[in-house]
Parts: sequence; C-alpha cells; structure tokens
Amino acid sequence: MASSQPDRRGNAWELGIQGDYDAALAVLQELIGENPTDIVSLRMKGNLLELKELERLENSAKKLTSSADYLAARQCYERILEIDPGNVRTRIDLGDHYQNLGAIDRALEYYKDAATCLQDTANRSTFKEDVQELLERASRLSSNTRHESEVKRLVAQCQQMLDSGA
Repeated sequence: MASSQPDRRGNAWELGIQGDYDAALAVLQELIGENPTDIVSLRMKGNLLELKELERLENSAKKLTSSADYLAARQCYERILEIDPGNVRTRIDLGDHYQNLGAIDRALEYYKDAATCLQDTANRSTFKEDVQELLERASRLSSNTRHESEVKRLVAQCQQMLDSGA
C-alpha cells in the first residue's frame, strides 16, 4: 500500500533536514508529478532547493545568482503564486529569496505584498503566526539604512496587525 501524501511529504522534509536533499527532492518531484498544483510540495521543494544551494554556496549572493537550483526554487514559488495569488507564506519565501541575493528592493516588495495579503485575509487560522514570521523578516531588514523608513512602516504595520488581531 502506497503512503499518503502527508506521510511522503514528511519523509521528504526529514530527508532534507538530514541533508539528503537529492532524495528529498526526488520524493517531492514525484508528488508534484502526481499533482502539479500541490502547493505544499511546491513550497517545500522551493525551500529545500534554497537550503541546498545556501549550504553549498555558503550564502554567497554572487554565486546564488548563477545557481540553477536557486532559480528552480524561485520558479516553485512563482508557480505557487500562479495557483494561489494570495499565498502569504510564499510571498515571504520570495522576500527571503531576494534578500539572500542582496536584492533588498525586491525582498521588501514581497514582504509588503505579504502584509497586504494578510490584511485582506485576517480571518486565516495561521494569521498570527504569519504576521510574526513577516515581522521577524522585516526586522532583519532594518539594518539597511537605504530602506529604513519603508522597513519601519512595515514593522509598524505588522505590529499593528498583531495588536489588533486583524
């Protein structure tokens, strides 16, 4: 009897966390082949591709820009947004993706888009967790003085959402 999708995803994630990225990605590719709109598997694939490349290239933005796997991770995230344009976590992932590349303008754009999506869908079961995750990411950008005022606005917006619950 074949294992269920959640079991196979869990297995893939465990393999990835243990550093066996190729085996994890093979399981995820099989799941995506079975269901090309499987957002959870697409996001996990993007996350693992990024982790693999970040580890391999020691987080060098210059090396990441020429990495096929890093580009494939971005394509996973972009595919998710085609399927689910309001996906907050994917917008945060894309912000992280661009932040790792040193493209702070693009990272901030995706983080602000995530905040807008959160305000539009405040009744989501993961609202508070998503806002806290976004707040953490935005706070990491605060050391970038060129974007200081925009980052402060985003941090304040996140804090206001947490305080009001919406």
